[in-house]
Formats: sequence, C-alpha cells, structure tokens
Amino acid sequence: MSFLQRLKKFYKASSENKTQIHVFLGFVIIPVVGMLLLYLYVNIFWL
Repeated sequence: MSFLQRLKKFYKASSENKTQIHVFLGFVIIPVVGMLLLYLYVNIFWL
C-alpha cells in the first residue's frame, strides 16, 4: 500500500485518529509551510 492509502485508512479508522491528524497538520505542517513561504517572499522581494 502506498503512504497515502495507509494515511487514508488510518484517518478513517476512528475519530481520535482524525483529531490527531488535524492537530499534526495545524501545529506542524501548516506553520512550517507558512514560514517557508514567508521566508521566500522576504528574500525575493525585500532583500
């Protein structure tokens, strides 16, 4: 099984798993992507 299929299976297994994934996305992935985009924006347009 691919990683995405396993993640989808884990996500649909229980509501606790959904909550864990939302917390992980909200506090780890999205802020990191946001900071990376802000860093690129500052370096490209302001420096």
